[in-house]
Amino acid sequence: MSNPKRHHFVPECYLNGFVEEDTGFLNIYSKRSDMWRRQKPKQVMVRNKYYHQDWVPEGVDKNILEKTIGSELEPKGLTALKKLVASPGELDDEDLASILVYIQFQRLRVPRQADMAKSLAKKVIRHELLKTQEGQKALKYGKVTIKDSFRFEFLQSVHSSLSPYFSRMVWEVIEAKNDTSFITSDSPVCFHNKDFIPPMEAGPALYGTTVLFPLNKRYLLSMHHIEYETNEKNASDALPKNLDIEDGVIEIRSGNIWNEQQVNATNWVIFQLSQDTIAGENKDILEKLVDKKIMG
Repeated sequence: MSNPKRHHFVPECYLNGFVEEDTGFLNIYSKRSDMWRRQKPKQVMVRNKYYHQDWVPEGVDKNILEKTIGSELEPKGLTALKKLVASPGELDDEDLASILVYIQFQRLRVPRQADMAKSLAKKVIRHELLKTQEGQKALKYGKVTIKDSFRFEFLQSVHSSLSPYFSRMVWEVIEAKNDTSFITSDSPVCFHNKDFIPPMEAGPALYGTTVLFPLNKRYLLSMHHIEYETNEKNASDALPKNLDIEDGVIEIRSGNIWNEQQVNATNWVIFQLSQDTIAGENKDILEKLVDKKIMG
């Protein structure tokens, strides 16, 4: 297997679901540069050697994570997600497991999450150093630096932390009307809670948090806790810390078609919770989101 240097943190095969039908291009907006561009999915949401691990022991493939993602995780996950849209009643346990792994990894793998984890680690280290004179002296003459290998340690430590929440949620596949479409971003798995205005983001351990994941330009996967839907719990109420998940069947719903206003409201959340880049088939839809941001 070859060793490509440019690694996607959002898969090319996933981004293909948001391209213009006739051209195969994505319309893209960057919040940081305030610039527009049109590119093919192969060129979008990539970083040089993003999964390359120089520090692994001798004899271990430094690109093993990139190869595993490309040969196993992404194909299985995206195949199961297509099945979720086309024939949800035919999903088996292996399909559901593949979806859980895929969505969880997609949430955690992106630079936005890695940067947030590094920032939090720095704050914790600084806080501990400030407790002692030796630590204060060290900070006076030096600085806290988090190595890039921390990204992989972060992934390893939290890789199964989201599945218990996702697996107890109701899953709903929502379709966009023909005159509108969903967008995606460089952080496509979003957590939205009405008590937290984006760009603030609540975790799935609150009953009112909904997981939003645009599957392609036509379909969105929305996941929520049933207790909030039935008004048993408030949006900011926390689930038990020691969550005990019993084996059971995930409730999957489909057939709900959203109008332009509903789709735009979700696109706005996706836009606000992106780190930098949003992408979609329709530039007009993206421009409305950007204009709303500027006006706000």
